[in-house]
Order: sequence, then C-alpha cells, then structure tokens
Amino acid sequence: MLKRIVALLVCVLAFGGMKAYADGEGDLVELEVRIIDEIPSIPGGAKTPTLFPTVWQDGYELEIDTPHDEYVLNIVSGNTIVYSVVVYSTVSLVVLPATLSGTYELQLIHDDLCFYGDIDL
Repeated sequence: MLKRIVALLVCVLAFGGMKAYADGEGDLVELEVRIIDEIPSIPGGAKTPTLFPTVWQDGYELEIDTPHDEYVLNIVSGNTIVYSVVVYSTVSLVVLPATLSGTYELQLIHDDLCFYGDIDL
C-alpha cells in the first residue's frame, strides 16, 4: 500500500506542473539568449537563473505567456530593425504589421539580455 501511495505521489509531482500545449493555437517560437552588454549590471552577476519567455506565433499575432518582464520587441531583417515596440509586463498579445513578409529574427530585449528566434510571416 505504501508503494502505491509513493508511486502516486511521484506521478502527481512529475506531471502536476506540466502545461499542455498540444491544443494551443499557433507555433512555439524557440528562443535562444545572448548577452548584449558585457558589463554586468549587478556586481558579481545575477544570482538567479534566467527565465526564458514563452512566445507563440499565430500568423501575425505573437502571444507571450504572462507574467513576464517588460521587453523591447524588435523584428530584424539582416542588421536592420524593421519593427520595434515596447511590450509591457501586462501585455500578452502583440499584433505585427501585415506589411511584413518573409523570415525575420524576433528579439525580446530585457536589461542586458536578448532572447531571439526566427519567425516566418
């Protein structure tokens, strides 16, 4: 009986915190991170791990899971920023201009970190 309770507890802990994204609309944008300023803003570096934002793309709509930090969102083609907007921490949906077409780099900038990934419009 104790083995069943322990097994049930392990299953609840293992699967209880997972989110189900299979039924969500849009595609998950896979993000990477790079430091854009080599001078640390906190002496000795940050003591907490970096939390990646979760971004979903559905056509020209980008959904950022909340809660999140305030970001500067850039759409970049080559070395040129073709669209930029501030995404406040209370905003979860950003609609991009329909005039954009092609493959772009999505950048979410917060402090000295740039989270980036490719999107197709």
